[in-house]
Amino acid sequence: MHTVVLARYNEALEWIVDIPVDFNVIIYNKGEEITSPEVLERADEIIARPNIGRESETYIHHMMTRAPDNRDFTVFSQGDPLTHSPDFIALLKNWRKWDDVQALSWQWLEANNIPPADLMERYQQYFPLQLRVRPETFSLMDWKALEFNDPGAWNMGLVYKILEGISTNTSNIAAHVLKKWKLDAQAEEAARHTVGVFSYGAIFAVRNYHVARLSSESKQLIYDFATGEAKANGYILERMWLHIFGESFYRRIPFIDQHASALNLPGVTDTTRMDLSDLVLGLADQGMSMNDVGALLQNVMRERLEEMKLAAHQPAE
Repeated sequence: MHTVVLARYNEALEWIVDIPVDFNVIIYNKGEEITSPEVLERADEIIARPNIGRESETYIHHMMTRAPDNRDFTVFSQGDPLTHSPDFIALLKNWRKWDDVQALSWQWLEANNIPPADLMERYQQYFPLQLRVRPETFSLMDWKALEFNDPGAWNMGLVYKILEGISTNTSNIAAHVLKKWKLDAQAEEAARHTVGVFSYGAIFAVRNYHVARLSSESKQLIYDFATGEAKANGYILERMWLHIFGESFYRRIPFIDQHASALNLPGVTDTTRMDLSDLVLGLADQGMSMNDVGALLQNVMRERLEEMKLAAHQPAE
């Protein structure tokens, strides 16, 4: 049987009476005691959890303690999915049409105009008869959405890069974090691409056998990440859930010149790389923007690449 897992704080839950009978309902409660007779009757389990780690802690705790290896779906959602997914109940009723890893949300907050109303209206014009579900595309490099201005997500991506000590210009956040979680195959795929997709509010469904295939080590690493002190971690995970379970990445990175890698030029000593790192920090301390610093370093690397190409074509003495 399919399952709906709800990460609840203090949201009203009376809406769950409309969840189809195809689904068990498990509520992880991080807030006040649930006393509603309707909710108590419909819920199959209500489990108290400490209020840590946002919905991500709830999700990965469930995955660590319940891992049936079958083709049934588990739906993961916050306590109020309807804000992000107005057609949530109708989507549950259409589970036979889902992909193995299925986004189930439409928007972040309509009141905040995210995504912009004109974008959503145009999208609905393309699909006038379909239920409202729309995975959002985003940059693996800076975390912002591709179809509209998304400064909040860009800030979260920048915070992650700073905390992890990785390049603010050239780092692939998805590849980095997936490698931290020992998800090497997904990390390698992310490193070859620049675009991902996510479901607002971390509302999605996945077939249980995908969850069962996650190693215990990876689950623990994700749990530790979800419960870490950095507030950005929850937002990083929100955009990674679909890819953790195998959703494809898109838009291949440009091919690297055969003579060099932009991040690891052959023939450059560790001392030289350290000098470059010190140069970056020094220029930033003096007020140069990271865009200008990045452009300067790219020019230096291009010049070094041309020197290597010329040297490769010189006849041996």
